[in-house]
Amino acid sequence: MIEKLNSDYQYYFIDHNDKIHNALKHLNKNQDKCLVVIDSKNKLIGTLTDGDIRRAILKGVSFKQSIKKIINKKPFFIRLKKPQKNKEINIKKSLFKNYTVVPVVDSNNILIKIITSKLSSFMGKKGIKVFSQEIPVVIMAGGEGKRLLPHTAILPKPLIPYQGKSMTEHIINRFENYGFKKFILTLQYKSKLMEAYFSNIFKKKKIKFIFEKKPLGTAGSLKKLEKKSKSFFVINCDTLINCDYISLLNFHNENQNDLTIVASRKIEKLKYGSCEIEKNGNLKKIKEKPEIGFLANTGCYLFNSKILRLIKKNEKLDMNTFIERAILKKYKIKVFPIPESEWLDLGTWSKF
Repeated sequence: MIEKLNSDYQYYFIDHNDKIHNALKHLNKNQDKCLVVIDSKNKLIGTLTDGDIRRAILKGVSFKQSIKKIINKKPFFIRLKKPQKNKEINIKKSLFKNYTVVPVVDSNNILIKIITSKLSSFMGKKGIKVFSQEIPVVIMAGGEGKRLLPHTAILPKPLIPYQGKSMTEHIINRFENYGFKKFILTLQYKSKLMEAYFSNIFKKKKIKFIFEKKPLGTAGSLKKLEKKSKSFFVINCDTLINCDYISLLNFHNENQNDLTIVASRKIEKLKYGSCEIEKNGNLKKIKEKPEIGFLANTGCYLFNSKILRLIKKNEKLDMNTFIERAILKKYKIKVFPIPESEWLDLGTWSKF
């Protein structure tokens, strides 16, 4: 019998016959982003992490496929020769630098317990933190925030409070947790008000501003960064991301991407029944309100500056058009998938 199989632990287990889309649901409610894979008799089969699913998705694996082919079948675990009921298992804290979830099994490999530790900071390569500090984070804060009217008629969107802080402060704090110290805000709408506010509240931080004389869209103002930094993050001011920015940076550099797009793995249930037809047009079957999986653009990116040559000076350009232009010019663009639970879009009042 597995110990502590309560509401806190139910999302740490998954059957080895389950589908990837169901594993994503578990991971979205699992703080440690690691699942223990078991069979119908609670025998340990392996583990499945957020990274395992990310790599599978990047290889084109469907959300509907089984997890069997992507699990780690040689996980780290602890085997107890004798049952130790009501006894704590002593584990060195250093162990959790490499493992967020440790399965505990009996002599027959039957899972009896799991030990977890939510990692508080990144576990990147030695020295990467110092390197990462030099990469600026660009916060796109020049828009009018029309989805938040009438409130943004008075207070610009980047200053809208959420849980006691402005959205922009939340973004800066999250990047600072991973060692990033340089921040650039693009301003246009109510720019003087925002410059005064952020210059005061962030006196001791490295904050710079890019002013747009006229609205340049969600990508146009980036042209001014072409010769300022070799690479940089870009994030919308209403986007909160909880992902590991060091892993994102490593992914971008190791793949030598010109642009990396952070995308959230989402699963949504359709409102209608879905008709599946055969090649001759005959109805094959009807699926009642099926679930579909897709990758949603979060509005967070990692750029190499050379791709900015595609933007003309003072050109008004939205991000989607810019990305389409880059695809046509054969620039290397990859997607970095994150769980749905790591993304919060605060662009509408329904999220407040």
